[in-house]
Amino acid sequence: MPNIEHYENLVLGSGESGKYTAWALAKAGEHTAVVERGLIGGSCPNIACLPSKNIIHSAKVASLFARAAEFGIRTESFILSMEGVRDRKRRMVEGLIQLHMTKYKDSGAELILGEGHFVGSKTLEVESKDGSKRHLTGDRVFLNVGTHAAIPDIPGILEAKPLTHVEALELDRIPGHLIVIGGGYVGLELAQAMKRFGSQVTVVERGTQLAGREDREVGEALFDLFRDEGIHVLLESRASKVSGVSGESIRVTFDQGNREQMVEGTHLLVATGRTPNTQGIGLDKAGVELDAKGYIRVNEHLQTTAPGVWAMGECAGSPQFTHAAFEDGRATCTR
Repeated sequence: MPNIEHYENLVLGSGESGKYTAWALAKAGEHTAVVERGLIGGSCPNIACLPSKNIIHSAKVASLFARAAEFGIRTESFILSMEGVRDRKRRMVEGLIQLHMTKYKDSGAELILGEGHFVGSKTLEVESKDGSKRHLTGDRVFLNVGTHAAIPDIPGILEAKPLTHVEALELDRIPGHLIVIGGGYVGLELAQAMKRFGSQVTVVERGTQLAGREDREVGEALFDLFRDEGIHVLLESRASKVSGVSGESIRVTFDQGNREQMVEGTHLLVATGRTPNTQGIGLDKAGVELDAKGYIRVNEHLQTTAPGVWAMGECAGSPQFTHAAFEDGRATCTR
């Protein structure tokens, strides 16, 4: 294999764990490179935590404007621009990307943009957008490849081209009627935001409560809050069929008890969990094993089944929180 570039530390993925690991090791004087296919800094500053809160804050402001009379404030009317909401979010993301680029420069870690996959033990082939390829190897390799939104196995759902949280944060117009499949936090926060922007919203949740991993009282409080805001919640409702195309006209058939029912809308958002980004990157060639759910198998020190290879964050089955990923990065830095 020609022109193999050698590093002391090679990180695949620039998410919370990967970037802090790279910055710390590079600042300590170790030759370190990070391979990232697109989201500089990972999902949190680009398509998840911070962008979603940006949108949610805009929705809160819209809600307060709509309720101005309750506070003794007269407004004749106001116009909400989803393009403006989206552009505000984009400006924030661009600023965060530039902040990350400064961090890379200051730390001395090399950021390599491209699609990386393993071609051997601790060896990556990286293809950039222009088609050029580099071959990299590291004494130590850290995997921080994250997860993506799972699409449930429901007849017709792929053909419907549903929104995930990524596309929902890029909407340039207010959905007429948004149907949300999934009553976890991603679905709930976007359901509330879109309602406050002016959409009609229906949440279809197969469990007995919203936010099913939380205490029953939390689910009940969320249900009451959504009811007060005019969001229609269907509990113990399992989607069985989807027809139409999201953004045009959509129909979701669901089973509730022993009855088959249907709800119609204009847009469909799927928020039913996450799937690890571990397929198609050659982990088998690197000697890295996966568990039954596709997550990278690690021990209590985040070491994989391949010597000298660690996995961090969501792809290793860690809790799906930014602070948990940050702690994973700290743990690997003190390996």
